[in-house]
Amino acid sequence: MKTLRLIPLLFILLTACSEEKQTPEDEIKQYIASAKQAAENRSSGDLADLISEQYRDQRNWDKKQIKNMARAYFLTHQNIYLLTKIDSIDFQNENSAFVVLHVAMAGTAITDLSAINNLRARVYKFELQLIKNDVWLLQQAKWKNANINDMF
Repeated sequence: MKTLRLIPLLFILLTACSEEKQTPEDEIKQYIASAKQAAENRSSGDLADLISEQYRDQRNWDKKQIKNMARAYFLTHQNIYLLTKIDSIDFQNENSAFVVLHVAMAGTAITDLSAINNLRARVYKFELQLIKNDVWLLQQAKWKNANINDMF
C-alpha cells in the first residue's frame, strides 16, 4: 500500500528533474512577465521584490521610492492592463543584462496590438539594467513616453 503512494511522488520528482533548464534569455522573459503580472495585480510588494536594494534610476530614486510611487499609482488606477514588447536583451556578462522594451498601459484589457489605438493606451520605452544574484533584479531604469507605433 505504501508503495502505491510513492509512485505519484516518484513520477513528480522524475518529471521535475527532467525539465530543461531555462536559458538566461528565458529567465529575463520570465522576469518581465512577473513584473507585468505584479503591476496588473496592483501589488507594489511583488513589484518591489523584483528590484535590487541598490536600485537607482534617472531621477535618483531608490527602491523604497519606486515602491511608494507604484502604490500611489495602484490606488488611483483600479484596472491596469499591460502589453509588453521586448526590443532587445543584451548580456554584458552572465550576471548582467541590458533590456529595452516598450509597454502599453491601459485601463481596459489589451487583447492585441490592433486594440491599442482604440484604448488610448499610454506607451513607454523602458531601458532596464538587470543583475543576477540568484535571481534577476532591477538595478537601474530609464523610461520615457513613446509612440504607439513603437509597439508594432
